[in-house]
Order: sequence, then C-alpha cells, then structure tokens
Amino acid sequence: MQEFYKKTNFYFVLIPAIATLWAVLTWAISNPTAAKEWTRAQKDYKQAQDIVAKIIDIDPERLEFEKQKGKSAQFDYPTTVAKYAQQWKIIPANYSLNDGRDMKRGGQKTKGATLQINPTDIATFTQFLSSMMYRWPDLQCDTIKFTKEKSSLDSWKVDLKLTYYY
Repeated sequence: MQEFYKKTNFYFVLIPAIATLWAVLTWAISNPTAAKEWTRAQKDYKQAQDIVAKIIDIDPERLEFEKQKGKSAQFDYPTTVAKYAQQWKIIPANYSLNDGRDMKRGGQKTKGATLQINPTDIATFTQFLSSMMYRWPDLQCDTIKFTKEKSSLDSWKVDLKLTYYY
C-alpha cells in the first residue's frame, strides 16, 4: 500500500480532484449564502437610510449637537423640559421644575433639578424621559418616585431628581 502513495500518478489525480471538489462546494454552498447576505445587507442599509431621513426631518438640531459638545451653556433645564413636555403633550400646569445651582461632584461640574409631573400616564412619562435623556446623554436621572393617583387606572404623580454633568 505504501508504494501506491509513492506513485506520482496518484497525486496527479488526487490534487485536481480535491481542487475540483472544493470549487464545486464553494459554488454550491458559499455563493448562494453570500448572495443572501448581500441582499439582506442592502435591505438593512435602505431601512437605515429611511430611519436617518426621518430623524433628520423630525429633529434637525441633532446634526448640530455634536459640534456643540462641551458647551454646557446650551443645556438649560427650563428650556429642555418645556420642549419635551410640549412634544409629549404634558401641559405646563401639570409639571413643576426647580433647578438648582452649579456644583462640583466627582471632579465634574453638575447642575441638579427636581421635576414633578402630576398627573401623567406611564407611557407618556417614559417617552418624555427617554427622549430627553437620548438627546442629552450627560443628563442622568438620579431618582424616580411614582405615586398612584386614585382618580384613574393609569394616572401617576412622578417625582424626579435630575443631574446634568458638564
């Protein structure tokens, strides 16, 4: 049997057979998979472009936000809370805001505030808070306290303590 492996004709047949088998398997398995992945990637790209266009239409200020990085004077509690409260249809009579003075915490300048919203429903409140914190990533919510109102099933009084780091 060992003499069989020493014959050159064995290798002249074996190497092209393996190369042909590899090419056929690549063509039969990898090529369709790559085509499906390419189609999926193109569809994902188109969806992402549509989402980016919607974001730019809804909030064009986001394009300028990165240029403002580090300019803390742009953040103002009353302006920010009023903007997002109006966006999520929380009327000014339903919230009260007390913003504090500038402080240093952990080597960073901070500005705190307490916000009380009464009454609100959970869905509106979470949309309000998440959109505000999404826009201002240096804004943190330290505490949230929910108190159920007895007037309806989804009516809450919400007390928040917010801190903005700059």
